[in-house]
This record gives sequence, C-alpha cells and structure tokens, in this order.
Amino acid sequence: MKFDLCTQNISNNYMEIFCWFDDPRSRFFATFRTNILMWEIKPDVKNRIVTHDRSIVAARYLIKHKQVMVVCQAGDISFWSLEGQRTNRFSEKSIGENVDTTCLGFDEFGEKFYTGGSDGKIRVWNYNGRVLRNLEATEDGTAVEITQIETLKRRIVAVGWSKYLTIFRDLQEGDVKPALPTEWKGDKGEDEDTREGHNEDIVCMSVTAFAPQLLATGSIDGEICIWNTSSELFVRRLDQRKRVPNHNKTQLQDNSADFAMTTLCFLDKRITSNTNTSSTCANLVSCGGLGFVRFWNAHSGKLIGEFQAHSDVVTIIMEIDVRNKYLGTGDVNGLVKIWNIEEYCLQTNTSDLITESPTLLTEFTTHTDLITCIDFLEKDTRTFILTSSADGSVVLSDMNGNSYGIFGQPNQWRLDVDLSKVNEEEVPLDQSEHDPDSNENSKLFDEETQLELPSSDSNNNLPTMTDEEMLTRRSNVWQSTSIGVSYQEKRTNRRQRNQPTLITSKDYLLWEKTGLAPGGAYGSLDTYDPPNIPEQKKTPQSNLNAAWHAANFGDNSRRRPVPTTIGANLKSAFDERSLIPKYILDYEVKQRQLFELKTQSQPKTISSATPAHSNPSIHMRQAADAVLKLKRQSSTATNYSDQKAQ
Repeated sequence: MKFDLCTQNISNNYMEIFCWFDDPRSRFFATFRTNILMWEIKPDVKNRIVTHDRSIVAARYLIKHKQVMVVCQAGDISFWSLEGQRTNRFSEKSIGENVDTTCLGFDEFGEKFYTGGSDGKIRVWNYNGRVLRNLEATEDGTAVEITQIETLKRRIVAVGWSKYLTIFRDLQEGDVKPALPTEWKGDKGEDEDTREGHNEDIVCMSVTAFAPQLLATGSIDGEICIWNTSSELFVRRLDQRKRVPNHNKTQLQDNSADFAMTTLCFLDKRITSNTNTSSTCANLVSCGGLGFVRFWNAHSGKLIGEFQAHSDVVTIIMEIDVRNKYLGTGDVNGLVKIWNIEEYCLQTNTSDLITESPTLLTEFTTHTDLITCIDFLEKDTRTFILTSSADGSVVLSDMNGNSYGIFGQPNQWRLDVDLSKVNEEEVPLDQSEHDPDSNENSKLFDEETQLELPSSDSNNNLPTMTDEEMLTRRSNVWQSTSIGVSYQEKRTNRRQRNQPTLITSKDYLLWEKTGLAPGGAYGSLDTYDPPNIPEQKKTPQSNLNAAWHAANFGDNSRRRPVPTTIGANLKSAFDERSLIPKYILDYEVKQRQLFELKTQSQPKTISSATPAHSNPSIHMRQAADAVLKLKRQSSTATNYSDQKAQ
C-alpha cells in the first residue's frame, strides 16, 4: 500500500478500524482487528462511451500489425483499427483464470506479447489468443505483483513489488511446464551493505534499443540503478533525489509517494548520435512523485535538469516518441500535456541544474480519471496520440489535442481529416466575443438588418391566402435555406457526365448520308491508285558497292536456286509390295494355292462317271484324304513362317 490514502481512523478502547483508498486501482480497504476487507469502486458508466468495463492497463499501437492493442484490468484483450473498428477480442477468463492484469510487454520480434498479473505470473501469448506458457515470478513461494516486463536477447526480465530483478533464460517453445526464474548476477549480496542493487521495491525499468544495451531500474525511494545487460553487473547509481531513510521514530515519517518512480525512458537518439554533446547531454528521463520530470546522464550519473510538469498531483506517468522530440505526461485528473524536448538539456556547458521547463505545445483533457498509458504513433507523416485511462476509455487525438473519437463508439472516424484545420475555420465564428472590431461589425449588421426588415404596415398589404392555398403552396427551399443553397452549388459545380449521342462524323456512316445500301464492313472504304515511286538516284557509294560485288562474285547473282519437282527425281514407279515382309507374301501365295486346289478337287469328284458297281464311300474317303493332306502342308508352312518372324 505505497500509494494508498488513509481516509478514516476510528479508535477506542475496544477496537481500531483503518480505512484506505487506492485511487489508481479504485480499491477501498478496511482493517478490523485481524481482518482486511477490500471493495472495488466501479465508476458510473451511464451515458458514457467506454472501450472496456474495467480500468485500462495499457493501449499500444502495433506497427507490424497496424492495429491498436488494448488490455484492461479484468484481462480482456482487444484489437482495433486506427479508424475505431474492433477486429479481435479474447480474455484470460476464457482459460479459467480470474486475476487482475497489471502490465503489458512485447518480445523483440513482434510475434508474442506478455501480460503480468497480480498473482505473480507472466503469461506468454500469441496474437491468436492462445497462451503459450506461464512463468511464475514468485519470491519464496509468495505472489508478487508484476509492474513491468522487458525482453533482453532470449531473456525476459520482470520487476514488481520486490527488491530483486526476476529473469527467465533459455525458454523453449514446446515446453508447457511453468518456468521458474533464475538469479540475476548483480544481486548476489545478502546484506544491504554488500548488495549493489536496490534497498526498496523496484517498480519500473527501461532498456536501450541499441548496443551496448543498458538497463535502468527505478525504485519507490527515488533511486535509479544502471546495469549492463551483457554481464548483468551493476554499473552506477543515480541517487541525487533519493529519499533519506528516517530511523528516528519520534519524528514524522515522510511520504514515500513523493519520491517514487513511475516511468523510466532512455533517449536512444541522443545515445547513438555522433555529436560532441552525446556523452554529456541528458539521455535518461524519469518521472514520478509530485509531478516532477527529471533528465539524467546515464554515463556520468549526473542530474542535468528537472521541472514540475503537473502541480497539485501525487504522481504522473510519461511517454516519449521514437524520434525523442515529444514528451507526453498525464496525471491522476485526466490531464495530458505535450512538451517539445528536442533541444531540452542538449547543451550542458554549465554545471548548474536546469530548472526551466521545455516548450509546452498543448494540454487537453479527454478522460475523467487517472491516465494509465500514453503512446505516440505516426501515420502518413502525421503524429497521433493514444491515451488510456482508468475510466475504461481509449481516445485517439492529434498533436493539438483534438479528439477523433473513443474506441468503442458506434461510428468510425476518418484519419485523413485534419481536425486542426477544421477548427481554425470555425474560429472566426467564436472570436466575436473577444475581438472589438467584430462588435462594431455586428452593430453595423444589426442596423442594416433593421433597415431591411419590413414594417407592420407592409405586412398588411400582403395578399391574403386561403387555407387550401397555404396547404397546396410549395415553397422553394433552394434559395431560402443555407442547406439548399450549398447543395445547389455542389450540384452545379460538379463535373458533368457526357451522355451517349448519335455519332455522325465517322466515314463508315457515309451510306446513311447518301441513302445507298450498305456494302458491308468495307463498303465505305475509298480506293485509289498507288503513288508513283521515283527512281532512286545512284550515288558514288552505290557505284563502289556494285564494283566490289562484280570483282568478288562476278556476274553470277546470289540467288537461291529454284527447287526441282519431286517427280523429276523418281527413276521408276513405286512398288508398295516392297514394304511388306517376305514371310507374309509367302504365306499369302500358299493360301492362294490351297484355295485353288480345294476348288479344283470338288468338281472332279462330282462330275466323274463312276461305274454302277463302285462304292461311293470310297471316293469320298479319297477326297477327304486329299484335303487333309493339303491342310497339313499349309499348317507346316504357317509354323515355319511364324518361327521366321520371331
């Protein structure tokens, strides 16, 4: 309960009751003897558009997917287009878990994301809504709330309400067992004097995007520690604004929330620049208690400048764009401020602390509760601001604070419309209250209108109309109303469309003019004699070419010889039987002979005159023997021809 506010303390001889209210999480706590009670205070959402029913934890723009990702405290995760249309939604409740989500992180390749909960677990998700793995970031078996998650080259680092860094190494894709954290090499000391880390709970951190990578961690006592991500060793400590511990119990304890860190951001563009001031200018920004923003030099550990961005607030959050040009801050009242820090704390010739604030570009209020996240996004050379709040809404605005809409509203918006230019056109209508010249013009306008108004006598001279005429009378709204005039101007000024007409200028329609019958597709084509081609004059160069050709080739012209006809080359007629194999021809001759013998034998047996005493069966038997003999000879010739063919 670092940021809780004690609202009531009731004490007597028999019992003692304490009441706390946690504003960022909308929780109300009460203690009675040995019991602690907690109530969740839900905001009134009547007549108000919200993105989710619960407080928004984070809202980030995914450059790779070109969508806005929103995570609420209840574990609902939704994806939206920049025009305000929801594309996907899933929840942690669908996997059987009902815990509060506290933070959001992304991997370095843009393929997975991480959510941290109040139960001390980190859930690894893909963008299809599937939980790939659970990581238990617990300390001695006790659940520790996760406040931020970062990735470091196949390693996952998490911080929360603990004095130590939690790191997971070499995570396998197929392993579904809960992974346990390993030891951070910089936190080996057991005592506060020997350990080089933090003495209080770590709540935020930041990692440089370019090598060599540095890790900065901030605690609730205002201390910043710089670590080397390769060796995991401690580098230096930034404790110029650290809270001094009060060991004297007789004095009042100071408020730790005034020193607590909420956000850390490295200025990567300044770290990687090759200018002379890159090693001496401010390259680390922090914010937190009492609305202060501080600029540090991470290489020397020096505090370069500080200013109070918001007054009369307990704490603030911030975000810096990728070009390190704009700084956005938000407080607990829903106020957002945009600062220009492109040249702030860049020239550090003097050793004095810079206390002047940078240029304030704009400030606006689009939420009614605590600002939980700010994100800068660029599209079509324009910069937009994405803000989320504890009131359950996510708003997209431009750099001037003009709101395009709330994610979740029924109507979508258009990003191609520049709201700043639209508002500038409407400014002259509202400037009459502050411009003295406009008052004089309005007086003159009133006098002119009074002169033009018809008098009461003129109204009596108007022709009287019956009720039927009044009902059937049609008024011309085109000239009497502003909507009609503007619509008529748009109709008259738009591009006219060419209507289809009869084409009469084409040559193939000549028969329509003359009345003659059409002569087909080419009936109207004109015929003419070919033009006379003049004889080419011989030039000296052509004479030289002709002389060279006669010297080398003589009078023989290089023409292709005329081919002779096919019949002239043939010596004899073509015989088709030469293409047939010889064994087939022999087989044909034998079959013909067999047929001739068979036909000759039958008439002889019938016409031969046999004596009366001769036996006809004997003659029939002789004829059958002759036929059988011929068949055997033919079968023997056939087998021989088949063997030859094989």
